[in-house]
Amino acid sequence: MSLRRALAGLAVLSCATAGLGVAATSANAAPAPGGGCAKVFVLAIPGTWDNGPRNGAGVPGMLSRATAGLGAGKQVLAVNYSQSFFPWDNGGKVYPNSKAQAVDVAQRLGAQALSRCPGSKVALIGYSQGADAAGDLAARIGTGQAPIRPQQVAGVVLVSDPRRSPADHLIGRPLGGEGVGGPRAGGFGWVSNRINTICDPDDMYCNTPPNYYVTKIAGALAEGGQNPGLAASVLSQMVLQGGIGSVPDELSDAKARQQIVEYNAFIQGGAHTDYGAYQVQPGVSALQWAHDYLAGLG
Repeated sequence: MSLRRALAGLAVLSCATAGLGVAATSANAAPAPGGGCAKVFVLAIPGTWDNGPRNGAGVPGMLSRATAGLGAGKQVLAVNYSQSFFPWDNGGKVYPNSKAQAVDVAQRLGAQALSRCPGSKVALIGYSQGADAAGDLAARIGTGQAPIRPQQVAGVVLVSDPRRSPADHLIGRPLGGEGVGGPRAGGFGWVSNRINTICDPDDMYCNTPPNYYVTKIAGALAEGGQNPGLAASVLSQMVLQGGIGSVPDELSDAKARQQIVEYNAFIQGGAHTDYGAYQVQPGVSALQWAHDYLAGLG
């Protein structure tokens, strides 16, 4: 196996980690909420192919439990998008286009709600590709690049974010890695103090080990060039860790094969799809914590 083919395989795996459900939903956005203003509009962005049972707000799969029954003053808006990752999936919409669609739909839904209800706020929650999109939207808002203003954001929960940074506020056990796609270069700006990220230590999608250089490069490729500095950063890390002579070994076909085997084992292990069981506090699962956090926003 050549390194180029290995990178391609890992890029697919990086995006396909969440692709363990059924066919994707329609990309049509839900209509803007009508009648009455909530204190907080919760924008829920599901992961790739995460189309399990829906709650009363129409949110499917993993996030259905985190967004059900949030109580008075909350209105949940499900963000529907193509949820694609394969180039041949859903009419050729590859992962970056799919994620961009999720960001745009969520931004439009949030802006419409706030335009109608200027005294309200929005909260964001996303899982997997949805966390990737929710994090990008939060970063866009926090750096003044969105019609939603930073002060209109009540809070953000990112579950298994492939762009997770070690600097992000972590809920749960300590981690040694970072997201497979590398951190967002500009950070979250004025909403940084409202970002909460959740990642099972065994979930390589959001906790790729520091020395998994081939996997990180594949993650950058899967993101469609959104993180152009990641490859240079990975090269710098390799040189700092083992000197320039270590680069050929770290990028060898053997290392690529090893990481593909370990990545496959991770996918089969279920850590990425087990956030209803992963405890971030004694007796409190990740999804329960997310639910309680959203319910407490005002």
